Amino acid sequence: MDIAWYIARWALPLNVLTGHRPPPDERQYEREVCFRIARGEEVDSEDLDVAYPAACGAWGGGLMVSILLSALFLALKDHVHQVFRVPGFVFLLAMGLCLGLFLICHCRDWLLDRADLADAGTWTERIATRFSRPRAYDIVLAAAGSVWPALWGAAMV
Repeated sequence: MDIAWYIARWALPLNVLTGHRPPPDERQYEREVCFRIARGEEVDSEDLDVAYPAACGAWGGGLMVSILLSALFLALKDHVHQVFRVPGFVFLLAMGLCLGLFLICHCRDWLLDRADLADAGTWTERIATRFSRPRAYDIVLAAAGSVWPALWGAAMV
């Protein structure tokens, strides 16, 4: 199971923070497509055209919330008690994870568009098609990229 898409399925209401307010039936379809991707089912490019923008909005909303919470807890660390450093660090990790997954989803959406625009059978079309598919290791890439900036942001290194 792809945990990033499973989380994105439940984080879709955060799209409201980015201005995406679909009708309830469209929101249900987005949630269904994200769950099919999370289970590892094969999805076509039309479904990915729905899933990528929805996931980008969810990760963008998660980024906004984690920026707010990490700033709050790190400010409380300086003025109230040092124990607030731990949740501040956790929200910095979440911020890096959301930013990484947002960028990965945005790049895969861009590659999906390039695959649709390229001539059939060209190397550009083959590469864009191959790299536009969701990968289960995307969350690992995003998490690995978020550790050092979170440690630096929390003044732990």
